[in-house]
Amino acid sequence: MALKYKLVLRKNMSPKAPNGQKLFYAQTRATRVCNFEEICDEVADTSTLSSGDLKLGVDRITSQLVKSLKKGEVVHMGELGNFQLLVRSTGSEKEGEFTQANLRRARLIFRPGAKLRYLMETVASERYIPETKEVECTRTHLD
Repeated sequence: MALKYKLVLRKNMSPKAPNGQKLFYAQTRATRVCNFEEICDEVADTSTLSSGDLKLGVDRITSQLVKSLKKGEVVHMGELGNFQLLVRSTGSEKEGEFTQANLRRARLIFRPGAKLRYLMETVASERYIPETKEVECTRTHLD
């Protein structure tokens, strides 16, 4: 199945773009939402684990992931990929002037594993064109 996208007209943000120039860009369109329950049920159907076992496992993995990230560790999750917390800051001219106030909110970085990287390189894309319907207006209009 192909990744769906639609075209949207947006301001050209390139540094050398003429002022006010607009270009068409692809915007991904989700075909549906697949929730956690569905994924657990699908995996349970194709393994010896129950849906409840999977949910408990994911809950425990999430808890351990949070603990490891808080300690500043890079967490390798096998074929899924790696997780890491990064902190950004504003600069200060002198080392002694740098305080906690210079720190910004931490960011969670995810680096996909080999299978997900392969997916990103090979996924097919298909333009989504919504069906348009002509509907006659039945409202009274003032002239």
